[in-house]
Amino acid sequence: MDRVWCMLLGYAFGCIQTAYIVGRLTKKIDIRDYGSGNSGATNAIRVLGTKVGLWCMAGDIIKGIVAMVVAALVFGYDNKNLMLFTGVGAVLGHNFPFYMGFRGGKGVAVTIGIMACMDFRILVIAGIPSLLVLAATRYMSLASLLFVTIFPLCTAIFYLGQPGGIEVLLLSLFFTVMIYWRHRSNIKRLQEGTERKMGQKVIIQQEDKP
Repeated sequence: MDRVWCMLLGYAFGCIQTAYIVGRLTKKIDIRDYGSGNSGATNAIRVLGTKVGLWCMAGDIIKGIVAMVVAALVFGYDNKNLMLFTGVGAVLGHNFPFYMGFRGGKGVAVTIGIMACMDFRILVIAGIPSLLVLAATRYMSLASLLFVTIFPLCTAIFYLGQPGGIEVLLLSLFFTVMIYWRHRSNIKRLQEGTERKMGQKVIIQQEDKP
């Protein structure tokens, strides 16, 4: 039951849709009607502007951190598997919020917060090459995919052989699979050379609606 409670806790935090809320408050829009059609931080940067979008990203990272901290306070920081079950719930809540027709974001910023709490070493190891790829290509999607590809590799190195290590590895693979699946349209555009780069702002017009 602890695993179920952790997932429900994470889902509750994940359902706090930062970009959607900020879009409603600042532009009186549903951000999902523009750009990539989701309520994630990258779309917020394109639609609402860099400064506002980065605040949305910070909000999504923070909700992942807070969910993990609450789980750690209740179950103990050494229970990495229960913390990751909380993280799984947070990503599911962010990606599939029940009150928004299950149409949310893609889960990358939330995963950053989750990784920061679980093991800061993994965040650094995954984050540095991902930031370098982002700086070189300006493709946030490519950097995000690299980031979550490194995640389970690091958990295998640091946690296999420890108690619950296999479960930790399998849970880390969830984030990789989920984010790859949520980025399937981005992957197709990368292959076709039509993916938007960071800095390409979306003009808020009716015809941008998907």
